[in-house]
Amino acid sequence: MQVRGGSIILYTEGERIDPLTHELLHSDFTNPVDRLLQRLQERKGRISNFVRKLIIVVRDTYDALEEKIDPMERVFRLMRHASQLRVFHTPTWQGPAAPKYFMGLLARNQRKHTAWGIVDLIITLITILLSPILVPLPGPNIFFYYPAARLTSHYLARRGVLHGARLETHFVSLPELSEIENLLNQSPTVKEFDKIEKIGASLRLEHLGHFLKRYAK
Repeated sequence: MQVRGGSIILYTEGERIDPLTHELLHSDFTNPVDRLLQRLQERKGRISNFVRKLIIVVRDTYDALEEKIDPMERVFRLMRHASQLRVFHTPTWQGPAAPKYFMGLLARNQRKHTAWGIVDLIITLITILLSPILVPLPGPNIFFYYPAARLTSHYLARRGVLHGARLETHFVSLPELSEIENLLNQSPTVKEFDKIEKIGASLRLEHLGHFLKRYAK
């Protein structure tokens, strides 16, 4: 869909949705961190409990950091697991318009994540060289963890973009998206976002409202 300023955005919640009934289907995506936490929870012992708590702290810290970055980055990371794509768009995009905008979006984000990946790689290498100075610092070593985490995220997002460009993609017109676009282009207030969240709920997109709020700031 298109937001204020003409930017095209792509959204998913990581689940397959039936395009006719909007019923949740079997997920194409898996979360290895959640699976690891589940296995650690099933085990007994202090070490397993300590590792589990440490992973949760790291995960929650990175989730908080992700609130500061482009929300579509997560969408592209998830895309690398897909076997095919179904892209929903507004009815105003007829004929070749939707595929054109979609491929343009992928191309721009490939360049973006390649460039920022190189930047974060350089910063990560510098922090490794400075590790004798940084490691003794108390507390989490954010000087290393953050650029390394961002490098990984850009790498996975770029992989998702490249993978998505090769997939069979079906484009489906969805009238509800036109109403969301109209609300977004009116400098939406809390009332308008309540409407957006209701539309998202009808489409079984639980986090759509929160996602779009970040683009409306």
